[in-house]
Amino acid sequence: MELQWKALLTQVVGFLIVLWLLRKYAWGKLLAFTEKRRETIANEFANIEKSKADAGALRRRFEEELAGIETTRRTRIQDAAHEASEIASQIREEARRESVDLRVKANQDIAMEMDKANAAFRDQMVNAVIAATDKLIRLRLDDAQHRRLINEFLDEVATRPAGR
Repeated sequence: MELQWKALLTQVVGFLIVLWLLRKYAWGKLLAFTEKRRETIANEFANIEKSKADAGALRRRFEEELAGIETTRRTRIQDAAHEASEIASQIREEARRESVDLRVKANQDIAMEMDKANAAFRDQMVNAVIAATDKLIRLRLDDAQHRRLINEFLDEVATRPAGR
């Protein structure tokens, strides 16, 4: 087996020409594409971190609102109980039967106000969770699925002990 210098020289020259053409026309585009892709990935990670931070802030805000609603609810209950006591003492002077009727009505009013506050809070939570979920996972679900998932979440939250 003899070395064929012409063939070897032709292949080396051809390789160098192909290498030069690739470097001149394709290498810059490949590097630019790679850099653009790296920047896109870095931006996506930054957006994910920002979304996490936004979700954390939103969660803290809802926890603060929940604490405020709980305080308001307790205040309203205390105010309603105090008002019911005053009304009961005035009514006792008139008649015992009227006192019982007014206490029942006051308790119904308190329960109705609590139901209204809970319903309003639940609606706020549903809307907020839908918005946060849509931002975080960008998963398209229909409204019925959103509401079902959120109601399951709220039912889970409602069954947790108060300290958690």
